[in-house]
Order: sequence, then C-alpha cells, then structure tokens
Amino acid sequence: MYRAIEVSCPTTKRKRTLIAHVLKLYRKTAQLVANFQWFLFFKTGSFSRKANIKHLNCPLSERFKSTIQYHVVVPTLESFIANVQKRFKEIVLSSTLPEKTKRVLLYLNSREEWLIPKSEKALWIDKDKNKHEYEIVKEERLLAKKIFKHILKSWKKPSFKGISMLLDSKCALLERPKKAKAFDLWIRLSTHEKRKPIYLPVKLHEYFEERGGKLTSMVQIAEDGKLRLVKEIERKEIAFSGEVALDFGMECFLVSDRGDLFGRKFYSKVREYADKIDRIQREMQRRGKKPTESRRYLRLQHRLSEYVKNEVRRVINRVIELYRPRRLVLEDLRGFLKRVINNFPKAIKRVLIRFGLGEIKKKLEEVREEYGIEVVYVAPAYSSQACSNCGYVDKDNRKTRSEFECKLCNRKLHADVNASRNLLSRAKWSLHLHRMEQALTKQVEVFIKNLFSERFKCLWSKVLGLIERNPYFQSVPKPEAWINVHKRDICPY
Repeated sequence: MYRAIEVSCPTTKRKRTLIAHVLKLYRKTAQLVANFQWFLFFKTGSFSRKANIKHLNCPLSERFKSTIQYHVVVPTLESFIANVQKRFKEIVLSSTLPEKTKRVLLYLNSREEWLIPKSEKALWIDKDKNKHEYEIVKEERLLAKKIFKHILKSWKKPSFKGISMLLDSKCALLERPKKAKAFDLWIRLSTHEKRKPIYLPVKLHEYFEERGGKLTSMVQIAEDGKLRLVKEIERKEIAFSGEVALDFGMECFLVSDRGDLFGRKFYSKVREYADKIDRIQREMQRRGKKPTESRRYLRLQHRLSEYVKNEVRRVINRVIELYRPRRLVLEDLRGFLKRVINNFPKAIKRVLIRFGLGEIKKKLEEVREEYGIEVVYVAPAYSSQACSNCGYVDKDNRKTRSEFECKLCNRKLHADVNASRNLLSRAKWSLHLHRMEQALTKQVEVFIKNLFSERFKCLWSKVLGLIERNPYFQSVPKPEAWINVHKRDICPY
C-alpha cells in the first residue's frame, strides 16, 4: 500500500508561478485523456492504461501524457466503475426480480458486461458451492444495460479540473544531493518547455522518517504548492479479533456498541467555528464584499478543515487502539450526511462534506489496507427508534437526542449506543443493501421472532395494545403465525 506524506519544499515565486502553469496544463491534459478513455470504454467495454494517445494535442510532452493516463486517469475511472458495480448490485438485490434474472444480472455485473456481450452463459455458485449455468437472454442483457446507463446518468463522472499533479520519475526525478547538506533531496521537475526543468529542494521531517516504508519515485504536487512524497508501507501484522459497531451520534462524533463515546466536543467545536464564520459572512455581505476577501474568514475555514481532519483521524485511531476489531460496522455514510451534516449552515456543511466525509472514507480505506480490518456499511433506517433488546420499533422510543427508553420492555440507555447495537445486529442479518421500507419490514420480522422466544413471553399482554396504535405495524406484511395470535385464535403461551 502507498501513502503520500507532505514534506517541506521552499521555492521562489518564479518557480511557484511555473508550477501553477504546468498544473493547469496537466489538468487539461487529464480531461482530454479521460474523454478518450470513455470513448474506448463505450467501444470496447474497458479502459486501457497503455492506449495510444499520441494524437491528443496538448503542450505537455508524451512522458507527461503517459504518466497522466497510467497513474491518474485510468485508476480514477476504474474506481468510479467499481462504485457503479456496487450500486448495480444494490439495485438488483433490493429488487423484486425473479431469482434467475438476479443471478444473471449479478454475473454480468461482476464481469462488467453491461455494454459489450462476451459470455453466452452465466455461471453461478450458490452457498452450498453447487454450480448452476443459465442461458443469458436478450432481455436480461438489455436490462443490465438499462440499469448501468441509469446509474451513469444519475451520477457525475469524475472531473479532473481540481486534481493535484501525480508524477513518476519520467517527469519528476528524485535526486540525492552530492555535496550540499542544506536539503535532503532535490526534485528535477520537467515543464512544458523542452530541456528547461526546474529544481525543487526538499527537506524531510521526523515523521517522514518514523513512518517507515520504502520511498518510491512518485511525487505529488497540489495547487497550494504543497509537495508530497509517496512511500510504500507494509501491512502491520497485529492480532485482531471480534467486531465493533459505530454510530455517528448527534452529540458525540462516534458511539460504539460497547458504550464508549468518542469526540464529545467535536460538534460543539465545529459550531463554535460555524458561529465565527457566520458572523464574518454577514459582516462582509453587509459591506457588499465576498467572504473570501477576508483573511480572517479564510483562516477560520482552514482551521476548521484541519480540525475536522485531525479529529476524524484521532477518533478512528483511538477506536482501533482500544478494540483492535477484526471488523468495523458503520451506518451507511449517506445516513451521516442526511442526519448530521444537514444540521449545519451551508458554509460549514460544505467543509464537513469535503473534509469530514472525505476524511472518514479515506481513513477507513487506510485502516482496511494497513491492518486488514473489514469495514461493513449497513442500512441505518429506524436504528435509532428500534430497541436493541427486544426489537420493538416506535418513533416515541427515542425521547431526546441522547435518551432512549423502549415503550415495550422499558430498557433505558444512551440513544446512540442503542443505535450502534442495532447496526451490529443488522450486520449479522446481512442487511447491507436494503431500502428504508425493507429495513422496517426486516426490523418488524425480527421483533416478531423475538416475541415467540421464552425470554420475551411476558411482553404479550402489553404488545397487542401498543401495535394497534403503531403505524409501523400497519404498513408492513406480517407472518401467518402473528396474524393468528393477533386475532387471538392461538396463544403462544
């Protein structure tokens, strides 16, 4: 696995101007290459890192173009298509299509045969490892194509307008100084002008050396002039066991199913920054100026983004250190976006989406790569209203943001701890891909199953009166045994 680590790179104004110009050309070239790759994809069904792109007219050299295609454009587009695959799978699994059609569609999706047919038959291996072969009919191919195009239409394709420069030794050569000792490394950076490279000094810091790993030939240069060197890090072999569920709280940043609250001051600190930024915005608007013209506004925005990034990483590191879990269970990040981020003003919401949500995804991916921890996302619908003890779901169960009391079994606990325990249960149900209605149906089914157990037989006298007033139980189908009990035709005890 690879990690980009920021290093010190003091440069002159002339060099910074030249780098900014090269970056502008780099982004334009990346977009041209991306357009050509999409043309290849719709024609052949796949992208190619080694496609011939000499015909693309741009000021940068062929070395730049091949580097952009190989290291930036194609990996980005392949990652996008991998997300499309996941969404395709979600749509198929949550549909009411026949089982045979689902299996064929999932087979076509796994082989990326949405547009170009390659297989005549679909091979399916069930849970018992029995092999099944299905003939792929024309209607199933058309349906796969339709679902794929629907996803592409509803999603924005990757844009390369704001990317950083990622360069290999063909364009940015790392060199050790032979005599000078003021700097640890020099980078020979090619520009848009032939035989006119610029040399960038690099000063390494203590963290760079402590991080370990092997220095690669890759260099990353951002728009703000920050320079990062890429290291290859080996996976840490640490004994992990068990699993832990984490819920994004309304008062604490993360809450575990074991009752620990992480980031208790996170939202109060964010709101503190939000109030200051909001005051500056109003003042600048009163003067008829843009907020970005204020240095204090920009400084506060920067501090907020840095605080969010640092706190996200600190909390997740603490979770790993404390529990050492083999598997992390979290609510779908779309739930975090809807329930938590939308409570903040627009300017703060933008920061939380860009840095908070982005940093969570990035850090969890690092955790998966570095430690081999499995990260599972589950549907969060009704997890804050369902009792983690008996399974009864009712909107009145959650009294406040932090208080939860089940109206059926009277269990009292922290609302977010209760929600995280529900997430852990749902991971065991494999409730990863279901919509809100299906999540509610499954929750009701689990509750009914619990009622037929010896542990909850004392609740029958109370439950019949509660569900008659509960709208959740009116809108979901119930098993025959439940209907008989409800009509009092039979009694389980």
